Amino acid sequence: MMRLNTLIKILLVVLLIPIGLLTKVYSGIGCDFVHNYLGGIIYVVFFIILASMILPRTNSLRISLFVLGFTCVVEFSQLIQTEVLKSFRTHFLIRTLIGSVFNVFDFVFYAVGAVVGFGILEILKKRIEK
Repeated sequence: MMRLNTLIKILLVVLLIPIGLLTKVYSGIGCDFVHNYLGGIIYVVFFIILASMILPRTNSLRISLFVLGFTCVVEFSQLIQTEVLKSFRTHFLIRTLIGSVFNVFDFVFYAVGAVVGFGILEILKKRIEK
């Protein structure tokens, strides 16, 4: 059962990478929401699942809170606008990972992502306990 959970986590991580990147270039219905907020949810879920693979014995809540906290620090770092950071943020991948503009509403969606990521880890943990 544990191997199946690891495979599920790997599959989720592999699927979330292109989905997350696509949120940055999506231009259809609701593109503002998808671009600005859905990507943040996926970002947090991705890193929670990845962290749980790196630290498999760590409590789901701790992982979720750590990733949420780290993501909030990254969001606050967007308030810093040095020339070096501005030049880094011109690159798509860097801008996708660390963002470029501070938005207080992002915190709500990071929290949603933390709840979703925590829920996924708890569901997988319950599968092992059966």
